[in-house]
Amino acid sequence: MKIRFDNKTALITGGTAGIGLACAELMGSLGARVAICGTNPAKLEKAVQELKEKGITVFGETCDVSDAGSLRSFAANAQETLGPVDIWVSNAGIYPQYSIIDTSEELWDKTVDTNMKSVYLGARIAFEAMKERGGVMLLASSFAAVFPSVGSGVYAATKSAVSSMVKTLAAELAPYGIRVNGYIPGVINTDMNHALIAEKGDQLRGAIALQAFGEAVDVAWAMAFLASDYARYITGATLEISGGKMGVQNPAKAWQDREQRK
Repeated sequence: MKIRFDNKTALITGGTAGIGLACAELMGSLGARVAICGTNPAKLEKAVQELKEKGITVFGETCDVSDAGSLRSFAANAQETLGPVDIWVSNAGIYPQYSIIDTSEELWDKTVDTNMKSVYLGARIAFEAMKERGGVMLLASSFAAVFPSVGSGVYAATKSAVSSMVKTLAAELAPYGIRVNGYIPGVINTDMNHALIAEKGDQLRGAIALQAFGEAVDVAWAMAFLASDYARYITGATLEISGGKMGVQNPAKAWQDREQRK
């Protein structure tokens, strides 16, 4: 299997760090022209420079993905610079840590707008860009959509909505040759998770079949597969890239049994 994205343009929201940046770097290294956006100008400039230094053709722009005008402007400028979009990745999101009843209305609205409304807005923009040529949309869900946690219920609700939209959009856009899939990262070693891993690393690792945390590139490779022609018959699916997180109640026992068999 040799995945290539030559002569294709991939647009990635939330592409200045973590999984989004890893996706941009990988797809770019596989031949794609990539467009990334973020809200922090300094992080955006740094990410664009890093990608350029690796020989990747890249366009970057600050963008509020929850604002239709801002997202539409980013997409239009990216396509004017790089060409028509073939792969749209809705990766941007925020992760507030409050119980539902302690979440302010302002934070509720911000979370819903950033994690859920942005996916709706992106799908509409991507559809207009792809409806004559076909393409792929990849939407970021979360393990919280499968198994929510106390303390991040609003986040989980928005990601559950994304997983639902994956299925509906896949059916709605199939007649136009557009595939839509979701991806669910597990505990990935990114800046966003460093504090959590430092605080609860052993506990988190104990729930994972592989007994290890993932790296951003692990998710990026799964995304690249879903975006490639090798996945041409996959749509409406949401892929877990979690190392087997919470697949069983006691994954550590298998490792203990292995030691006893030596």
